[in-house]
Amino acid sequence: MHFVEATLDDDDDDKKTTDESMTTRDEDHNDDHSSSRRFFAPDNSFLPSTALENAEREKAKLREKWNATTIAAEPSSQKRAPTTLVIVTSGGTTAPLERAQVRCVDNFSSGTRGARLVEEFLDDEACECVMLQREGSCAPHERMVVESVAMTSSCDGYARVGRAPNGLDAFELVETEGSSEPTVREEQRDVVVEALKRRREERERLTVIKFKTLYEYLALLKATCEAVGEEAEKRGGIAVVVLAAAVSDFYVPWRDLPEHKIQSSEHSANGLELKLSPVPKMLGMIKREWCPNAFAVGFKLETDANLLADKARRSLQKYNLDAVVANELTTRYKQVKVFTSDGQSRGLFAPDPPSRGPPGGLGFGPDSLDGQIVRSLLRVARASAHPPRHS
Repeated sequence: MHFVEATLDDDDDDKKTTDESMTTRDEDHNDDHSSSRRFFAPDNSFLPSTALENAEREKAKLREKWNATTIAAEPSSQKRAPTTLVIVTSGGTTAPLERAQVRCVDNFSSGTRGARLVEEFLDDEACECVMLQREGSCAPHERMVVESVAMTSSCDGYARVGRAPNGLDAFELVETEGSSEPTVREEQRDVVVEALKRRREERERLTVIKFKTLYEYLALLKATCEAVGEEAEKRGGIAVVVLAAAVSDFYVPWRDLPEHKIQSSEHSANGLELKLSPVPKMLGMIKREWCPNAFAVGFKLETDANLLADKARRSLQKYNLDAVVANELTTRYKQVKVFTSDGQSRGLFAPDPPSRGPPGGLGFGPDSLDGQIVRSLLRVARASAHPPRHS
């Protein structure tokens, strides 16, 4: 099977592809806006109407949850609803090649960074998170346990037989008087307790919405941005949108997809060629239309560190972002650089060894790399929402 496709960075400034049915020139904001609007038309042209309908249902669920929380709150209670509402997107999107979705072009992403960012945002009691999570990708709190297993000797035997460790490897069965009782392995006891404690304390401030396809992701991003923007305004707070997902650059519009699985026997002689269209850029839509008052954060991943600074600054300007977290592929879990719209930049570095978590792992807490990223972003977001007064 031959794919006429290239996986490029999410907002690569050098690509010059065009689509007869959709103009997506990044330098022309009017064309970009028009393309984005047409993309969400409920006519099954570019995405299935079912994706839009599901996104509206999820938006309604968010509103229902927030309304119920407001009604349930006692007037005499000193506890305030979180005033910083955060959207974090995580994991990669698929671009289906058939409506039956047997085959697809996938963007690889474990979702580790997104899950860790959610954990660190929730560590701030003034934050409430809506996480758009790719199905099967790394989950907040759970990833702490999996990482601990991967970094300790208890998984050595599994590595030798070719099976990756998972959360269940933190437990073992103990035989007692004819019965089997599960217990936490000693090496993972502390991290399992930490993960369960955080999950219990933070679950009311976390809503997870799953996606798989590009269609689902973009429809959900639009809907959640609209809902979070409205709710943040009601609470007199701020909205923060953190775009850590690996989004497809190319796709097949829904109207051009075959209904059923592509038959390999029909292409065995000459192979299969696919024409993939560029996905309209949606980054600019967040502050232009979906959530105008949001503090919007993009991520820039490159394999050439020399390109990072220039690409990050161009993204800030082109998409009206407030911050860009720039990282190089091989060192992304060791260091990043945060660029902000006021022209400032700051390098952040992971402690070695981590102050919390298993040796050799990524750690958690304010000193971890993701903890530093979150606290840096919140500091700038809150300062820009409430600038200091000068007498």
